[in-house]
Amino acid sequence: MGTGLALVGTAASGVRSAVADLRPAAEENPAVAEMLAAVPVDTTHIEDLVQRGPAAPVWYPVSARGGRARGWTRK
Repeated sequence: MGTGLALVGTAASGVRSAVADLRPAAEENPAVAEMLAAVPVDTTHIEDLVQRGPAAPVWYPVSARGGRARGWTRK
């Protein structure tokens, strides 16, 4: 099981950009990188989550480069 981060105040198109900004920060800190290996973290835009639901492909993995959107239940 992982954890999710819903972004508020970010345009829908800005979610991928925000994820791209989060990845280097996670990679630079060994403790964060270790945590991401143990507990996957996905992020989404709050409006997408509310409108489409958690099972829809609205979640983007923080730890995987070029990761595609996926539903909450997909790994």
